This record gives sequence, structure tokens and C-alpha cells, in this order.
Amino acid sequence: MGGWWALLLLAAFGVLSGFNDGGNLLAVLASSRMLPVVAVIAQIGVCLFVAPFLVGTRVAHTIGAGILPLGDLDLPVVIAALLAALVTLVLCYATRLPTSITFALVGSMGGVGAVMLGLGQVKWASLGRVAASLVVSVLSAGLLGYAAHLAARLALHRVSSRAGRAVLWAEIATSVCVCVGYGANDAEKTLGLLALVVGVAHHRGTFDVAPWMVVFSTAVFLVGLLVGGWRVARTVQGHVFRIRPIHAVMNEFATAAVVIAASSLGGPVSTTQALDSSLVGVGASAHVRRVRWGVVRKMAAVWLMTMPLAFVMGCVVGQLFVWGGYR
Repeated sequence: MGGWWALLLLAAFGVLSGFNDGGNLLAVLASSRMLPVVAVIAQIGVCLFVAPFLVGTRVAHTIGAGILPLGDLDLPVVIAALLAALVTLVLCYATRLPTSITFALVGSMGGVGAVMLGLGQVKWASLGRVAASLVVSVLSAGLLGYAAHLAARLALHRVSSRAGRAVLWAEIATSVCVCVGYGANDAEKTLGLLALVVGVAHHRGTFDVAPWMVVFSTAVFLVGLLVGGWRVARTVQGHVFRIRPIHAVMNEFATAAVVIAASSLGGPVSTTQALDSSLVGVGASAHVRRVRWGVVRKMAAVWLMTMPLAFVMGCVVGQLFVWGGYR
């Protein structure tokens, strides 16, 4: 199977990331109305491009070389993993709720690797660390969002309206930090897969990230964002918690702190989950009854189901490839 099929599937993966994660970014970054939607989209694109150069590509290396043995991979294995991840994401996307791109990808890679390479070839410890980092990031973002909003309420209780307006401008800075964090973590999953495909297709046995790969991953993400990002944006923005400017600032602060810290350590997390979790924390701090807990429970259920579903899908797709003589 050729490298063009892998690139096509990879482009589809990046577009779906733009659907899901781009919608979550828009939901929060455009909620305060400090910037028009066009400016927010431009901000996302610029930050996604510069983030790998600012923060590094450790997450891309974790995805591309940390789950499956690089030296034993060939294109059918990579294509099967991408196909399984795409099927999983489409199924979850049909629920009209955000899901975890990371869970879908890592679960699919684990399932395909177990079937097509053997159980002993999957780096289960790395896979477990990715799952653990996702759980820790969600809990940390929720708690930090709760604490940040509580502290802001106490600090701004008696400030003047001028100081209050100054706080609104902080939303621009925190939104930039969120976009940089996304570019250094979630967006690097597509980047890591692209570097993996190129390395495997040319039989290099090495993992290298080139600037043109950053351009490619940013472009396909923006296509997905422009085509379908608002569908997810409306779900998060209107149904989890009604966001006001101060909520947006604290939500973005908590998310950026968690995601950038994880990115610097090479830990793949989900900015989508961090945004939603910190949003719940901020909402609970503002008023517990304002949070629509029914939607939160549905979102949590989708997240928890994603990785097992992706692993099973990876096993199924991997077995179909084996039966088809590709292994």
C-alpha cells in the first residue's frame, strides 16, 4: 500500500481534528467577543504554526516513536492505525459531542499494533502513561479552573469598572496561550503521524520533523475548522455553561497552564478535554446550578468510551488487513 493513501488518511485525520478540537477552541476563544471570529481563526492558525518552534516537538516524538516500534513498522500498519482512528472519530462525532482525538489515536495504534505486530511489540507502558496523563490533565484543569475563578472573584470584587475592562484584554493573552498549547500538543499528533509516514515510506528508520510538515498539519486543521468547527462550538458554548468574559479568561488560563506544562514534558494530552474540564470548574465556582451536568455526564461518557472503542476498532481493522494479506 502506497504512501499516498497514508497521506490521504492523515489529511482526513487532520480535518476531523479541525472539526472537533477547532470547535472547542472557537467555543471558548470567541465567547468573550473581544475579537471577531475571523481574527480568532487567524490567531489559531498562526499559533498552531509557531508552537512547535517555540515549545518543541516532544509530543510529536511520543506519538510517532513512543507507542509502536519505529524499526518494525511498515505502511500497512500505519494506514490501518489511521483508518481505525478515523472510524472511531466519525462514530464519536456522530454523537454531536466533543471527543478525545488522543484517546482515539492512541487506542487505535495499540489495537492495530497488537494484531499486526504482536502484543510484545506494543509499548504498553508508554500507552499507559498517555492514558494517565490525559486523566491527570482533565482533573488538574478542572481544579485549576475552579480555583482560578474563585481567586478572581475575590480579587475583583471591589475593583473599578476601568480595572474590570482591563481584565477583558487579558483574554487575548490567555487565548494566545491556549492556541500555543494546542499547537504544541494536540496539533503535534498529526505532525508526529506525518513524520512517521514519511520515515516509514522512505525506509529511514528515523523520526524527523521538517518545517513543511508543520505547514501541512496546520493547513488541514484549518480546513476542518472552517468546514465544520461551529457544530461542536455551539454544543460547548451554549450547553455546558454560559460563558462571560471573566469565565473565558480563567478557563483559558487554566487550560493553557496545564497543556503547556504537559507539552514541555512530552506528555500527549487533550486541549479539548482540558478546555471543557476547566470550563466545568469555572462554572461550578461561579454557581454549581448553572452548569448543565447532564451534558457534562454525556461528554465524560464519550471520553471514557473512546479509547476502548478505538482499541477494539484497531484490532478489527488490523485483523482485516492481516486477512487481506498486508501482513
